Amino acid sequence: MSWDELKTVVSYLTAPQDAVSLLGGEPTLHTEFTEMVKWIVEQDYPVKIFTNGCTAKLRSIQDLCKEYQINIILNLNMPDTYNEKEWEQIERNCTTLAPNIALSFNVFEPNFTWEHTKEAILKWNLCKDVRVGMTQPIKGMNNAYLTEEDMETATTRLVEMAEDLAEYGIKLGFDCGFRPCSFTDDQLATLAECGTRFSFVCSPILDIGPELMVWRCFPFSVEEGVRLTDFKTFKEIEDHFSKKWQSVQAVGNTDDCPSCENIDTGVCAGGCLSRTVTQLDFLKTVKT
Repeated sequence: MSWDELKTVVSYLTAPQDAVSLLGGEPTLHTEFTEMVKWIVEQDYPVKIFTNGCTAKLRSIQDLCKEYQINIILNLNMPDTYNEKEWEQIERNCTTLAPNIALSFNVFEPNFTWEHTKEAILKWNLCKDVRVGMTQPIKGMNNAYLTEEDMETATTRLVEMAEDLAEYGIKLGFDCGFRPCSFTDDQLATLAECGTRFSFVCSPILDIGPELMVWRCFPFSVEEGVRLTDFKTFKEIEDHFSKKWQSVQAVGNTDDCPSCENIDTGVCAGGCLSRTVTQLDFLKTVKT
């Protein structure tokens, strides 16, 4: 993204209540990453940086982190998935920027482990809030994601993870796309007792890329987007995508979704829209 594009995006926001989220890909690979972060915070915007933590460039904002509101969300995979150089950079970044770093944990297989997340938080004194995401299908791609058959095992593990981490004062926060029906009432109660922050929404979380193209959210980033400057506000774009997918979203991820009380009351959105689209596309293929 160019400087002009960045400034156009920021012009749609209001400081300081709106935050600027930088993600990719890997945002620290941008040749002007440091300068762009500096410019954004000097305009009084809080910054969120979503990173894999594997580059030395992340430490270039160390002084800015001391002076401005910068939150770094570092997605930490299993240590054996990194080479020696990558892990060294992760360790140096975490020890240098510890007060500003919170970990992100993506569930992409049902029998996952989280010991490395706990160890990293305690070892490097990181923020004791962990963002938890569940891998979802990306429309138009054949990526790996949790199937419906995986859900019972995966959600049981999530509750076990929440209980374990709570003993160390570490709390989970669910990303979008979860469904309450994936958990039993007792499991939801346990999550609440552990301080887990959870909601069951699926609404447009706009992704903006080069040439100011905008997509509903990351799972829809392969399909054709819209151009930011064709709209006056982000709200107009959100409304555009909500209207476009309204009838599909009403179907939900399960057969029970259309008649579910949680959907009627707005507690649940029926799970990830991309999952619904993928399931409907599969059914069309089978019928064909």
